[in-house]
Amino acid sequence: MRVCEKTTARLAASVLAGVLLAAALPGAAFADSGADSQSTGDEVDQTDVPTSVKEYSARSSDVTSLDLDEAEVSVIGATWDGADPRLEMRIRTDSGWSSWQPLPAADEGGPDEQSAEARQARTAAQGTDGETQAVPVVDAAEVELRSSKTHLGTTDITIRKVTTEVTDDDAAVVAEADPSSPAANPPGDGVGTQVYHSGLKADIVTRREWGADESLVRCEPDSTSGAKGVFLHHTAGSNSYTRSQAPGIIRGYLTYHTKSRGWCDLGYNFLVDKYGVIYEGRAGSIDRAITGAHASGFNSSTIGISVLGTYGSTAPSTDAQKSVQRVIAWKANQYGFSPTGKMTLTSGGGSSRYPAGRSVSLNVVAGHRDTGYTECPGDAFYSKLGSIRSGAKSLQSSVGGGIATGGAIGTYYRSHMDLTGPPVATMKALSNPDGWYQHFAYGTVYWSSETGAHFNTGGIRTAYRAVGYEKGILGFPSSDEIRFKYRTNAVYQNFRHGMITYSSTTKGQPLSHGMLGRWKALGWERSRLGLPTTGEFASAGKTRQNFEGGYMTYKSGEGVKVYYR
Repeated sequence: MRVCEKTTARLAASVLAGVLLAAALPGAAFADSGADSQSTGDEVDQTDVPTSVKEYSARSSDVTSLDLDEAEVSVIGATWDGADPRLEMRIRTDSGWSSWQPLPAADEGGPDEQSAEARQARTAAQGTDGETQAVPVVDAAEVELRSSKTHLGTTDITIRKVTTEVTDDDAAVVAEADPSSPAANPPGDGVGTQVYHSGLKADIVTRREWGADESLVRCEPDSTSGAKGVFLHHTAGSNSYTRSQAPGIIRGYLTYHTKSRGWCDLGYNFLVDKYGVIYEGRAGSIDRAITGAHASGFNSSTIGISVLGTYGSTAPSTDAQKSVQRVIAWKANQYGFSPTGKMTLTSGGGSSRYPAGRSVSLNVVAGHRDTGYTECPGDAFYSKLGSIRSGAKSLQSSVGGGIATGGAIGTYYRSHMDLTGPPVATMKALSNPDGWYQHFAYGTVYWSSETGAHFNTGGIRTAYRAVGYEKGILGFPSSDEIRFKYRTNAVYQNFRHGMITYSSTTKGQPLSHGMLGRWKALGWERSRLGLPTTGEFASAGKTRQNFEGGYMTYKSGEGVKVYYR
């Protein structure tokens, strides 16, 4: 049949991986830190690998033929109006034509029904009644699609083809990340490496390395303070891909999920190929509990891990299963759940099996079919879930907490775990002034050589953010929070160049320099002024700070003056 090509979009990468985690997600937990970002210096950058998208109009009464480049990886999918045309696909390789195989209808992956991401996806899908899964095609010169139900009332079939080239760097990054490679298990536990190496016993191929086009990210996904469990998936499509083709398949999924399905980002938090290589999926998933679009209705507080391929009759390879176990064990340690336990989730809507608001008890390591009417992750993979749960449980003692907590910050954390909660991001270096910081579930630990390691949280942290963190007037924290001796409902924290006080009525307020010195001389919280109710601000040509019982002013030549109510 004659094919009408509707649109072609050339997508060029525009955002480097230095901002792909928390810094790339404004408003996410701790994303507003004044701390400098830091990336590994020797990480391969593939963010300029181009991906093309083409759309074709088709009719259910004809066979649609698409030419492919065997040197590229393609991802094929379709949408339609009206009745499901029951699309089938076959490919032509050097061995000739394959048999016709069903192009499966889209499973129940997608955002939770009431989320902002779901509203965006519904807008993108307006005018379509159904869609297929996105299926990767490799080593083929041509693909044909047809409808097995030509008598049905189907209109406006649109076929989408996403293609990307296979690069030399694709082969390099997966070889280094192969869990059997010595390069994936370097010695030592250096700062910032545990999440990628020694903690997980396998490298993670980051978005920057597999070539994520960050300009495709359409919105900021939700995040939660932790995760309760994991959903396992298979992506469907070919199992015959090579090591170097896997990154291209993932680039195709990113493009398809964002451009065709309207999701914020790639739907899965992590992906694993048949060789056992682990890939970062949705941005931020390494460091935080990012809400994916992998199990509609049950994305919040869960982690989606998908193995590349189809596993209906054949289970994933032993290498793939072991890597899935590693990721589960690592995240179980990070968020405090048991891989062999149970979890209770409340449906967020979008699941045909459980309506919004329904409370559901599930295995902590569940299959996608447990919450939706789908074959995912395939019968053969699903039958392995029991051994995957027990395998992940046995690995917990060897994979550690998943995120590095070294040096003085690590020492502080091990002595104050109940205060900080578990680490949720790797340690990062700061400059001008020099130091380090690390985010934990309940706040942030800062360290500098002058002040040592101290925890910053709650209302005091809010005030610290307002003055510019360590780069503002206060510098690094020099103590933890301390309760006032004569105002037991209030706390304060010392900093290198000042102090922040906090109570439920006065909130967090900074004090520094002359105002702080005069307040100290008056008797701190016991003075007639009481606690500060504002920071310093300009007023009538002077610097002023208000207190519960009055205010102070400062002007050059006058010094600090005190006024009582």
